[in-house]
Amino acid sequence: MASFGFGRERRIRRRADFLRVQSNGERATSRHFVLLVCAREASPSATVPASAPSRLGIVATRKVGDATMRNRIKRVCRECFRLWPGFVPDGIDLVVIAREGADALTLDGVRDEWSRARPALLKRCANVLRAKPEGAAAASQERAGPRKAVGPA
Repeated sequence: MASFGFGRERRIRRRADFLRVQSNGERATSRHFVLLVCAREASPSATVPASAPSRLGIVATRKVGDATMRNRIKRVCRECFRLWPGFVPDGIDLVVIAREGADALTLDGVRDEWSRARPALLKRCANVLRAKPEGAAAASQERAGPRKAVGPA
């Protein structure tokens, strides 16, 4: 039986991960949400493979409403993601940006809106998974630049 839990391994928590998805991800939009997807990177310690279950991160700015409304829409989005385990394929990081008016949506409203955006989102997921080369780790190290020598020369 599939687990419908929403533990730490299913959440995007680090700012660096949010920024990576927002800068490198592909987007699909709906009336109240911007949905960004990006291929999940393996953790630096290699304890979490890149093909691990998909993760969710939610952004709700003050445009959405006061703190109570922002927290409510985040809870509703998390619940929708939790109850729909196949919404995006494994190995994908999904960032949901709530737009103005999203605070009025119920769980059914969020699910309806996400289901209308899902075909475009799945195309974006296929694109990012196809574009992810096996040498992604080498490329990210290359971007970081060469290591500096330590000690006397």
